Amino acid sequence: MNGKHEISVSNRDISFKFTLERNITVVVGNSATGKTTLYELIYEHMRDGEHSGINLSCDKKCVVLDDPDWKIRLRRIKDSIVFIDEGADFISGKEFAREIRKTDNYYVIFNRENLKELPYSVEEIYEIKRSGRYCRFEKRYNSDDQLVYNRHDEFVPDYLIVEDAKSGFQFFRMVVKEKNTKCVSAKGNSNILKWLEIHKTDKVLIIADGAAFGPYANDIFNLIERTSLNIMLCLPESFEWIILASGILADKHISDVIENPSEYIFSEEFFSWEKFFTDLLEKSTQGTYREYTKKEINNYYLSSGNAERIVSVLNGLFDKNEHFSSKNEL
Repeated sequence: MNGKHEISVSNRDISFKFTLERNITVVVGNSATGKTTLYELIYEHMRDGEHSGINLSCDKKCVVLDDPDWKIRLRRIKDSIVFIDEGADFISGKEFAREIRKTDNYYVIFNRENLKELPYSVEEIYEIKRSGRYCRFEKRYNSDDQLVYNRHDEFVPDYLIVEDAKSGFQFFRMVVKEKNTKCVSAKGNSNILKWLEIHKTDKVLIIADGAAFGPYANDIFNLIERTSLNIMLCLPESFEWIILASGILADKHISDVIENPSEYIFSEEFFSWEKFFTDLLEKSTQGTYREYTKKEINNYYLSSGNAERIVSVLNGLFDKNEHFSSKNEL
């Protein structure tokens, strides 16, 4: 499945309307916020159809998954939007993550806990907001600017922490090498919180893959609330997305993808958008002087002109404040 899908569910008392555009959407919130109500409306419509008194409009089949034998049933569900309630213990396990990896479904998961086995986007974590009988999905984490959280105009970090230890780290190390900022690698999103707990008094700019940052968002944002002046968070889709968005490859297809990625990313092929953007960049440059690999950054991307265009994507996210310079090469 790919693309955006609008869902409208209602009965005489309540109405939900929302749009999905990725394979995993997580809906959080305390009790009595509407999660269970929405789930039950989907369930009753699936069971009784038009006799349920529930109106459901969507271009895809909507189903619930709550069986003890969930794995057997899941393998029979195709090209559908699957709703899973927070009472389903299996959603937090490795087996569930493995089973849905190659499916062509979209998943809406109601849950209050972090789902560490699933690579879901920080942009696809929602709360349900209600006004009268009308309910909508609202992003749980709202950025001060596009993809930038807790932005401070005069923020000068002591550390720039990045997720990977390979090409992205090599690039950003070059970017800040003559500033009073040290670039370090967390070697994975799961290690960022541990690193921050050790450096509570330092000013830190985090650049991580937003496409898979969802499982760690709650812990990181709780820490930001306690140390609000010390941490700024930038969550582009991935380092590869930054390169593609810079336009240095001058490719019309890539421009179209960046403009409307959900139309090009199929859930059965890519478990997260980060994997898609890596695959797109690698295939678009394979066998050329611009060849990109995650293992080691190609000097093509470190040349002053190209590096400047890459970091300009980030500087654009930070409004008019140029947090990065690209005039120095390794």
